[in-house]
Amino acid sequence: MGLISAPQARADENESNLKISGFMSLVAGRTSSTTLPADYAGPTSIDGHACPCYTADWGNAGVYTDSLSLRPESRAGIQLKYVLTPQFNLVGQVVVRGSDTSPNLQWAYASYMPSKNWEFQLGRKRIPLYFYSDFQDIGMSYPWVGVPPELYGWEATNYNGASVRYRTMVGDTNLAIGLFGGKETVKDALYDRLFYNSKTRVEWNNLVGADLEASQGGVTARAVYMQTDVRSTNALVGLNDKAKLRAYGLATNVDLDNWFVLTEVTQLTRDFDSGYKITAPAYTVGAGYHYGDWTPFLNYASYKEKTSNSQMYAPQSYQRWSLTLRYDLGIRSALKAQVDRNKDVTRNFGGNVTVMRLSYDQLF
Repeated sequence: MGLISAPQARADENESNLKISGFMSLVAGRTSSTTLPADYAGPTSIDGHACPCYTADWGNAGVYTDSLSLRPESRAGIQLKYVLTPQFNLVGQVVVRGSDTSPNLQWAYASYMPSKNWEFQLGRKRIPLYFYSDFQDIGMSYPWVGVPPELYGWEATNYNGASVRYRTMVGDTNLAIGLFGGKETVKDALYDRLFYNSKTRVEWNNLVGADLEASQGGVTARAVYMQTDVRSTNALVGLNDKAKLRAYGLATNVDLDNWFVLTEVTQLTRDFDSGYKITAPAYTVGAGYHYGDWTPFLNYASYKEKTSNSQMYAPQSYQRWSLTLRYDLGIRSALKAQVDRNKDVTRNFGGNVTVMRLSYDQLF
């Protein structure tokens, strides 16, 4: 008894090389206390949703109205990792969303680590523009119901290409330096559905970037730079824009036992071939406190566009306060309740709204 035959032992050994994990976030929300200013100059509906409304997920066209809905931010994903050797593995991740029920391939890459310091990856990955980019779909990874939309979410969130990462120690500080490059084509950008009622093709070409992350004790800081050539086309609305996109970012997180502070700031600039420029600084800052299984978290975020030609483009600007209460059911699941007050500063996209959301996050 207790003996395993040779064929079965080999099968179990092979199966152990395949690691399967998953995640789910079930998010329900609605707006209240909504107003459209008398001088409101924006659309009366966004992606078919009547305004006043709130865009919680720009990259996936997740919009809340005064009707309770699970669609804007609910999502589920599965990740497969196959370990060929201790140095070489294959990773894939597929995600399904309430706003887009078609399965989307987020990750599909090969990873090679010739040593503990170096890692090379080739394939499809998330663009590492923000601190939470790699795991922004995994609600268990952060205190909010969803990552701050003022920063996260553009026409393209993934890229096909290659990256290299070097990790080392300098004194008591952990350092990681990364380089990445590639391209991405989105045939029907959900982000652009917020502005147009038809399909928009988006191409990000010649994408290159670098990031530097340092951590010591309870402090982690990350800086990033990225640039790419962007082209957006939509024949039905006569859109054919070309621009050079440059992005800078800095995130600093501090963990002081029970207290913690999360901050992130970015600036994206688009220089259009048609002769105008849009600069969009954005930031988020929040503080929370771990009290047993409970975590209250207060956050402020801002997004403000500036344009060199207001006749060609009307800039947008938002300010938002949020209060989140998270309760950890265990190490793999949590409940969150969040209230947001969003101000449409430029009075041209959605109006002023209060948003109430509840979420259940689960890891598998």
